[in-house]
Amino acid sequence: MIDKNLEEIERHEDEICNHIRRQILGLSDQVRSKETWHKILAGADPEAIANALSRQLTHFNYQEVPRCKCRGKCSYSCT
Repeated sequence: MIDKNLEEIERHEDEICNHIRRQILGLSDQVRSKETWHKILAGADPEAIANALSRQLTHFNYQEVPRCKCRGKCSYSCT
């Protein structure tokens, strides 16, 4: 039973990490991403969520991108 729980936690953890990567790479738009998060988090163990977030935010070098100051004049959706 314990092994099955550990396997389930690891599966959820991997699923969360994969979706974080997909979202950062822009492979999932905001609407689909929100739907995916609802589905993932509804069934995930809190331990898996904590482990995945800790792992993703510790092992990757994320940088904050400054907000565009063009006020909608550039080709990016920055407004």
